[in-house]
Amino acid sequence: NREMEQLVKWRKWIDNHFVHLISPNVYRTWREALQAFDYFTTNGNFTEFQKVYIRYIGAGVMFMIGKKLRDRHGLNADVRSDLYSGLNQWLRAIKGKKFMGGDTPNLADIEMWGMCSAFHGLECWEDACKITKIEKWYNRMERYMQKRSKNVVASANPTVTEFQLLAS
Repeated sequence: NREMEQLVKWRKWIDNHFVHLISPNVYRTWREALQAFDYFTTNGNFTEFQKVYIRYIGAGVMFMIGKKLRDRHGLNADVRSDLYSGLNQWLRAIKGKKFMGGDTPNLADIEMWGMCSAFHGLECWEDACKITKIEKWYNRMERYMQKRSKNVVASANPTVTEFQLLAS
């Protein structure tokens, strides 16, 4: 049916196209590469030496890999334009709906949300929110996923009744 065809089409698009826009944007500049590695080193359990090593060596390597990935996937020198184009393509496909799945997210929504979560909070995300309207969809997805994970945790609790789950 048409719904299933659209689901498959967009999941393939995410896997074969959109995913390749992320690393070249996250590691676009030396400063952005360092910003990304700040997250790893502040949230990991590393010694001070390891933090410095991971931050600078990791950022340097990923900065270079980002450039190679840009070339391998035929992206523009200005990779942000490719990111904005990809996000806008996604948004045009869901125009008039809350989610790609309609009133509730489908697997393509969940997959795209996961991809966006990979760079949420970084400079490329902030830039994308200024240039595109992705933030509105992302925030809807975030609320849905938080509610869903709360219900999953609650449903694993034998003291929670079905009524309590429905009321949340």
